[in-house]
This record gives sequence, structure tokens and C-alpha cells, in this order.
Amino acid sequence: MKSLLILIVLLFCSFLNAQNLSSEQSTSNSYINYSTYKKAKKEGKMEIDSIGFRLNNNDTLIRVTGFILPKGVEVEYEQKDSIFLETYKNLVYNKLNFSKQKSSKNTSTMKIWKDEISVYFDTTVTYKNKKELIKFMKFLDKEIDSLKIKVVSSKEKSNYFIYYLNKPTDIDWDNRIKTNDGCYISWNGKQELYNCTMKLNAQIIYNEKEQLMLMKKHFVWSLGYFSLLDDRDCKSLLSKCISLDKELTTEDLELLKYHYSYGICKGTNLETFEDNHRRAKNSLKSNTNGKFYFYHTTN
Repeated sequence: MKSLLILIVLLFCSFLNAQNLSSEQSTSNSYINYSTYKKAKKEGKMEIDSIGFRLNNNDTLIRVTGFILPKGVEVEYEQKDSIFLETYKNLVYNKLNFSKQKSSKNTSTMKIWKDEISVYFDTTVTYKNKKELIKFMKFLDKEIDSLKIKVVSSKEKSNYFIYYLNKPTDIDWDNRIKTNDGCYISWNGKQELYNCTMKLNAQIIYNEKEQLMLMKKHFVWSLGYFSLLDDRDCKSLLSKCISLDKELTTEDLELLKYHYSYGICKGTNLETFEDNHRRAKNSLKSNTNGKFYFYHTTN
């Protein structure tokens, strides 16, 4: 009996969060898309023996064998339905608003925390809210792969600083935050978030329950520099609408999990994100026994 041919297509990603992922070199006998093949041959970083090719809709896939992959890890493509993906694209790329502005080019990029988030609470934060927010952070740390959060004992050791303004004499540590509550976040050229400050003016927002809700909302927002959504249930922490009883919904958590999964390339713009999905879906559609992997390199 003939064995089924398993088609493996690799699409190389240049952005990798090394947490929880092995970094081994390995040989590969698989198909890679033509642009990856051409780039690898030009750079001369690997010896590639091309033993054939096939057409997959409008994409040429090169069959290669006997070469050493650069250090990294293969992650199988994570399939999601179109409704989920549209919500995700609106959240990460603000796609809906850009589509209404036909003259504007969407330059938004996917951003994640590559390194562990090290949180320091200033002494101005109330004990109760600090305790509850730490509990919330531990839940996210446990539930979301590749997201690591810890609380540190000094501001110098932190990359995430949270403070309150309880009275006029309190230090306003980050005057770049112009509102009574909010965050100022920084990222590098690889679209890696690396520093954040969260402020809450308790002289204006004095209800402790509201303070905690806002802290959770800002913290979730800061996990991806997201565009809050217009069409979400108002209770969602990812919803733009104003509400005093927001919470992390099941779909909120699924969106965050997907954002930090490696079944898709990270750090990309909208055009690349959609193109990668098109390649993966077309490959799987035309090859029922096939598998599609994203290869995240450490280089």
C-alpha cells in the first residue's frame, strides 16, 4: 500500500520570541516558497539542493533537501475562522478605520513583548488594587503562551512602572501621559515592546473598583498597543465603549492567546499578515494531507 505524501511548506519568519521555544539546528526535506528560496540562495547562508518544484495557485513552491536550517523553531500554522481574524486585524492593525480612509496607507504593525514584563508598583498604589492586579497578571501569565510577567522589588529592575497620583505633591513620573489614566509604551525597530509606564490620578478617579478596572484595561491594551474595538460587548476590556464593569471576556483571552502564539509570523504589517494567511490557507486547501509551518529564526 502506498503511503500518503505529507507536504510540508515552510515560511520563514524573521521575528522570534525565544521564550519557551527550542533553538536547535536541523535538516529539512520540504517545500519552501520561492521568495524564501531565492533569498536564502542570494545570502549564501545555507546550501540548498533543489530537487523540483510545484505550483500552488499563484505561488511557486521549491522542493529542497539536505540543507541545514538556521537556528529556530517550526510552529504549525494556527487556523482561525474569518470572523475571528477580522476582529484580530481590527484590534492589531485598526483595519476597519483605515479601510474607511481610502487615501491613508495602513502602516500599523503587530507588536508583542519579547522579553519578560517586569512590573514595579509605586508605593502610591493602594494595597488592595496592587494585590488584585497582581492576581490578574498571574492569570494572564499562566494562560498565555510566550507571555511572561513578574513583579520586581525596585523601579530600576522594572520595565513596567505603575503609579498613582493621590495628592498634589505626589510625583508625576511620566508627564507624557496627558490624561488622568493611561499608559505610555515604547517599542524598538523589530516591533518589540520593551517599556511601559501606567498612571492613574486617584484625585479624580477616587472609586477603588473603577481604578482596578482601568488598570486591567490599560494593562491588557499595553500587551499589544491595541486599537480598542467599536463593535465589542461593552463589558470587554478590549471594547472602546465606556463602562464601569469591564472584565476579561472569553474572546478577549482568545485574542490575546492568538497574539502571543507562534502559528503566524510576528512583527508584521497588515499586508504581510494577510499574505501569510493566504499562502497557508491556499496550501492546505490544495493539499489535504499537507502541513504548513512558520519557521521562526533566531537571527
